[in-house]
Amino acid sequence: MLLNLATRTCEPGILVVELSGRISLGRESAHMEDVVLKAIADGTRKIVLDITGVHHIDSSGIGIMAMCFGKLTNLGGKLCVAGAHGVVQTIFHMTHLDSVIPFAATVDEAVAGMQ
Repeated sequence: MLLNLATRTCEPGILVVELSGRISLGRESAHMEDVVLKAIADGTRKIVLDITGVHHIDSSGIGIMAMCFGKLTNLGGKLCVAGAHGVVQTIFHMTHLDSVIPFAATVDEAVAGMQ
């Protein structure tokens, strides 16, 4: 399964990017980056990446998430990853990305942390 992506506004000013499938090298991951960068360019400063439906991530996906986190942080914004589980959560732990980017168990928890 390739990467599927949908966006929704959860609270005023908080964009939720729902991802499912594989975050790996390719057009789909580039699309994720484009969506986040466009939201940032449009003034969004709070983004939740909901990866509950993601079952695989590679180094390019890790890099895109780190880059998006850095861009938002430099602008005074916040990015949180919600719903990591299984092998995906293990990869975040192994790469220590979970010590840099805030992680939450659910989207609701991530949104509450941004209020």
